[in-house]
This record gives sequence, structure tokens and C-alpha cells, in this order.
Amino acid sequence: MRIVAVCGLGYGTSVILKNNIEKALRSLHFEGATVEAVGVAEARSLGTLANMVVTTEELAPLLEGLTAKIISIRHVIDIDEITKALAKVLL
Repeated sequence: MRIVAVCGLGYGTSVILKNNIEKALRSLHFEGATVEAVGVAEARSLGTLANMVVTTEELAPLLEGLTAKIISIRHVIDIDEITKALAKVLL
């Protein structure tokens, strides 16, 4: 499974989100996923290759139309929120 963490440019917020997604996956005992941090522009091209895109509520509309499942969250530092969002899709 390929998961893409998305922020505006792909440098700051998406890296934090990537790390927190990885923590959430470990807490769910989900193995076999790769997570990468990218910006919106790159996510638009990777959206056909990724299984899941995780981003903020503000950026989610910019990614509509991708074949990947889009998960929007409010707080990229809230691991509980990320874990619950991922659990709904993965479990």
C-alpha cells in the first residue's frame, strides 16, 4: 500500500504528517505500507499511483478526482485523529 501525505509545498507539514501516519500505522499493527511526503502538485501526479492520500481539510478539495482514497484531517499533529481516520479505511 502506498500512502501519500500532502501539504501545500511538500516540505514541512507533510513531513510531520508522514511521521504521524507511520506512528498511527504502527499503533494499528498495519504493515506493508510506504508513506511519502509531497506537495499538492506532486500529489496530483502521484494520485493515480497511490492507494491513499492524507491531507488537511483545506487542501482536500484540490485533490478531488484522484483515484486514490482521500482522507482529510484537521490536525496533522493529532495522532489519535490520524489513527481513527486510518482505522476507518484500513480495518
